[in-house]
Amino acid sequence: MDKYLRMIFKTDQDRTVSIRVGVPREDLTAEEVKTVMDLIVTKNIVHSNSGNLVEVDSALLIETATTELDVTTAV
Repeated sequence: MDKYLRMIFKTDQDRTVSIRVGVPREDLTAEEVKTVMDLIVTKNIVHSNSGNLVEVDSALLIETATTELDVTTAV
């Protein structure tokens, strides 16, 4: 199972921008994520084609499972 953190920000062009962080710590808290997201906005660290990041929108911890199907021997 793969797990990643997706941080979503609002921009000054009324769009959203996502930042994906692979392999987040198991004990990561919402407060820690919010603090980092606020810092990214305040310091204008990330630039995007969708505009400047101006506000924290949301954050998600996403887990995915992958099952490979062996199609080489399927009839």
